[in-house]
Amino acid sequence: MTDTNQKSAATERVGLPAPSPRLTLLLVVFAALVLARSMSEGIYDIAFANLALDLSGLVSTVGLVYFVGYGVEVVASVAAGPLLDRGDPKTFLVVSYLVKIGVFVLIGLGSTFLSSHLWAIVVAAATVDLVHHVGEMALFVLLPRILDARALVRVQALGGTVRSASELLSPVVAGLVIALLPGSRALLVAAGLQVLALGLFAAFVAVVVRSRGSLRRTPQDTPDDRDRTDRPDRSVEPGARADGAPGVGPDAGRGRAPSRREVARTLSGSRAWRRFTTFHGLTVLALSTVILSVLSLMRETLHMTAAGAGTFLAFSTIGAIIGGLAVAKAGPDGIYTSLRWAPALAGAGALTAAFLGQTRWLLAVGLILFGLGFTVYLRSAGLLIQLRAPSAVLGTWNGLLDAVIRIVSAAAILVTGFLFDRFGGQAVYLAFGLLLVLTAALWSTFGTRDRQALGATPLHPAPAARDSGEPGRS
Repeated sequence: MTDTNQKSAATERVGLPAPSPRLTLLLVVFAALVLARSMSEGIYDIAFANLALDLSGLVSTVGLVYFVGYGVEVVASVAAGPLLDRGDPKTFLVVSYLVKIGVFVLIGLGSTFLSSHLWAIVVAAATVDLVHHVGEMALFVLLPRILDARALVRVQALGGTVRSASELLSPVVAGLVIALLPGSRALLVAAGLQVLALGLFAAFVAVVVRSRGSLRRTPQDTPDDRDRTDRPDRSVEPGARADGAPGVGPDAGRGRAPSRREVARTLSGSRAWRRFTTFHGLTVLALSTVILSVLSLMRETLHMTAAGAGTFLAFSTIGAIIGGLAVAKAGPDGIYTSLRWAPALAGAGALTAAFLGQTRWLLAVGLILFGLGFTVYLRSAGLLIQLRAPSAVLGTWNGLLDAVIRIVSAAAILVTGFLFDRFGGQAVYLAFGLLLVLTAALWSTFGTRDRQALGATPLHPAPAARDSGEPGRS
């Protein structure tokens, strides 16, 4: 790559050094954006569930609403990825906001037809879940395109902290909103918060754009990621192979992006990414199952009241808040280390809660440890994907991984319910607690060679020639 091209590539990604006032402003705006989105999500989740329950009188219909929503998210993970790679993620994110606002206003303004038919509520909730998930994917793809690694870690970690904190606040806010505006009218507040979030997203992008000319980039990435994060990798150029050879086949020279099948083949053909997917799948399977069954553990195994169990859930959220701060403090250098200790910490917390939870302060400690490990692991794994996957196909890449993880986790959660009834909560938590400790041991074998191989698939750009006498090659 020539010096001119190097300078051009380096300026395409915004550099945000840690002490910059611009970074502080960026973090404040992003925190407000996450808070507005989370508050809106908390309100519309409860509003849709209440509408379904009121219309049918059956608790099973609430499960139907959530089941359909989960299903469309899996579809979105697979289908939306290639669209995000070919299009502008900002556009997808804005459209997702507008669609949600439209649905909330349409139902909330008192459409008798929509608010009085169960199938209409199910369709509306599924539509909102679909576009919301696409919006989340769009943000996941957008952030590594416009932020360097250091800023990306800070933004994502802060987002996790704010989202965890909002989980304490959103049920209270949602309850007050629904009490004041019963029925479908509560969705109007959710719509207003989406409008606020849309404005904050515009402000976030504006801060990033203004930072281009006013900040000097000071990369502080991990040794493995410096070549990857100093500039946006365009992965496979249109009509060319990843190794720099001319494109072949009928689509050569016509700008053909790698297909979903090619991305899937690349993922399955890479030993490092196969190991990542296996380790990540096992870890998320255990984490998601534990977090979704902790209420049942407290009610059925520890014999707590509904109010007491609900109160103690706050301790896992406290751990999650601390976890987000821990990720921000560690920065890009701490990602791989976090993958090793976070699952073990979550496993220790799960085992403590299950076997020592009769002593309430130990239950609180166990939940805090689990929440801390849960958040640190998920944020670190997500950042690894953002920093090491080929950016030109990041949407497809992450979508395929997300779909696999969601399907496996959903199946595990379904089976866990039967195992819980058959063998009891302590047996289930023993199995998943030990599985988390095992995955920590597996991650400890994910060494430097694997880390480097994550960024060396056929869909990654060929490394720039150094000292080879080939100045024009990249």
